[in-house]
Amino acid sequence: MRARRKFKAELERIEREKYVALFQRRMDLAREGAHFFKEAKFREAVQNYYSYLDILEKSKQVKAGGLSPSHFDQKKDIAELLLLTGVYWDLAKLHDRVAKKDLSKLDLYLDQFVAFSKGMPYEHVSAELVRKYLVNGTPRNRKAFKDVHIRLGGGKCFIATAVEEHCEPETLPSLRRFRDEVLLGSWAGRLGVRLYYRASPPLARLLLRMPDGVQGRVGSALNRMARGLKGRE
Repeated sequence: MRARRKFKAELERIEREKYVALFQRRMDLAREGAHFFKEAKFREAVQNYYSYLDILEKSKQVKAGGLSPSHFDQKKDIAELLLLTGVYWDLAKLHDRVAKKDLSKLDLYLDQFVAFSKGMPYEHVSAELVRKYLVNGTPRNRKAFKDVHIRLGGGKCFIATAVEEHCEPETLPSLRRFRDEVLLGSWAGRLGVRLYYRASPPLARLLLRMPDGVQGRVGSALNRMARGLKGRE
């Protein structure tokens, strides 16, 4: 009995050391990848991020691209979850730079970024990353990133966000003021806002896939609505 317990304890020690070593290796690869990304050494960044994902996927015994939040303990693994989400975000931006016809990798990493952001304590941080990239960056596949912004909240003005290129500068602020100052001030208005939040995201995502002409007409309608609301102030 004593020999068996000793043998079992030794096996557990070896497994712990192996786990710690692999964890440290993943952290090193992710940090190096982030460093290369900031230095605009994108080939090296991709190599490090792919190695990080490969080790993590093998440790979870899933195929490439098969990681999901269910493979982690949200409380115990929150640091790695946050790191993994950042890796997916950087990979999405990297593939946005090079993707032309084959957008499968870009779609994969954006989907994973959303999957590991939704419902997490840092979901609002992820949404803000996308918003800033849309405002200050130059995404080549703008609709794909706008779709992600809508899936993560999109400032709650989902349909207006989908067609913002066709909206006047004051349209979105005016609609948001009407929501905050008028609709949220009554029971019926709050109910309408909740129903809108529930129904509009899929409609906004569908609108993103519509021709520019359709989006332009929706944007024009929102502009007229916003001007009408401003006239009532």
